[in-house]
Amino acid sequence: MNRSKIISVAAITTIVGTFAYFFTMQCLKLAEPHKHTQDRVSAKPPKAAEKSHVWNEATKKEVSVVPERDIFADCVKHNCPTILIQSSIDGGLWVKDTAIYPLKDRKVVLKVDRVPEVKIRWYQIIPDISKIYKNANFPWEKDPYKWVGLAKIDYHRKELTKFQDHWQIKPFDDENDPEVRDKESFSYRSSQDKAENSRFYHKDVGSFWFQAEIAQEDKIYRSPGIEDSDEKGLSPKVFRVSIRDGNGYIGYLTSFFNVPGLFGSITYQSSNYIGTDCADVLMAAYGKWKNKPITKNYNVAMLVSQWRHVEEFDILQGTPDKQLKWARDINPGDFIAVRYSGSKQYQHIGALFEDVNKDGLLDGGDIVIHAGPVPLHCSYIREGNFDGHVVILRP
Repeated sequence: MNRSKIISVAAITTIVGTFAYFFTMQCLKLAEPHKHTQDRVSAKPPKAAEKSHVWNEATKKEVSVVPERDIFADCVKHNCPTILIQSSIDGGLWVKDTAIYPLKDRKVVLKVDRVPEVKIRWYQIIPDISKIYKNANFPWEKDPYKWVGLAKIDYHRKELTKFQDHWQIKPFDDENDPEVRDKESFSYRSSQDKAENSRFYHKDVGSFWFQAEIAQEDKIYRSPGIEDSDEKGLSPKVFRVSIRDGNGYIGYLTSFFNVPGLFGSITYQSSNYIGTDCADVLMAAYGKWKNKPITKNYNVAMLVSQWRHVEEFDILQGTPDKQLKWARDINPGDFIAVRYSGSKQYQHIGALFEDVNKDGLLDGGDIVIHAGPVPLHCSYIREGNFDGHVVILRP
């Protein structure tokens, strides 16, 4: 997904709402109750296969046929040994890391070690980013910012049927082919959820999780998956591809597309791409970019107090009251924090993304990339998310 497509996504967000308050409140109303799906197979013994009847042309009679047994459907998947997904980028060496961070358009190949005379299936694990999650109360709720406990994030598992019995796969090769994509995901979209159809879901940039399973006799051997989740969310052991739309800080920030929005996220969750809020996603991406793990949990006020202020001004109806030039006063990747009218502290933060109209000035037609309470996304400054007293921060 190139920047022009990201800008198109930002334009769509204009239709949804003009102001941050209206936008977030509407999202909250539409949020469904949290559920934590584990996608496990029941431990009960498999039922006997039902018989079907077919016409035997030779005998001119109907005969009973027992369908071939599906070992995957029969086997219990609890507490089984695991297998390891390996990855290669652009034909390079195979690595055994549980997460990789390729640039967009690089060729990603996944594999597991071949086992003779067994079946293999591949799955994509998708968090439901159409929902809003929270560890703490939202600012507009009673007892704002009060800790309410770790949210249960909903995950779904989708089989990549075209890769059955393939020991090496290229999971992103067909993502831009509408015919292949629609055929592959039709039953999934119609029977399961809104995650892939969410306006926040990106198909070729951001994070994607995969699982492989091998059937051998009556046992399933698998790589880590939903079964290994805990109260914090999906295990970091689940294999993840986090695709960056460019080099530098902004590139690493875009790798957090498809990660659930989680208000009050903790450092463990944001660093492991489980869930993020507005401040945590900026700092988690900064840590990935600098290859320096973030150990402290940051909020907006902490960033405003600790990072260098380069500009300070007001924005009203998407228009700054001060003329600022790109590349002279501000740069892509600078943080922009806002204190809304009537508030005593800064409440929201994002990163300047691009001078879209190429006029060289910061204005309502430019884009900010930010999260909270919904997942990471881009929006125009004119949409009102940053109307208030603004400060530009730089490390």
